[in-house]
Amino acid sequence: MKIREKPVVTKRVSISIPDLTHEKLQRWADIEGTSLADLAAYLLRREVEIAEKEGKLKYPDENINHSSQP
Repeated sequence: MKIREKPVVTKRVSISIPDLTHEKLQRWADIEGTSLADLAAYLLRREVEIAEKEGKLKYPDENINHSSQP
């Protein structure tokens, strides 16, 4: 039996960063041959994975019944 995974949904966010940070990210993206947006998305995904591994990112327990029924 094959387990179904949730479909991947992409969300868009807007952030503000200092000019120098933008310039450095753009230079890095150019070196990698990718767009600044793709590089930024990759870096954010990587940091989330690191936070999860280090236990910094907690998720609510899905097994707890939060309803008010006894």
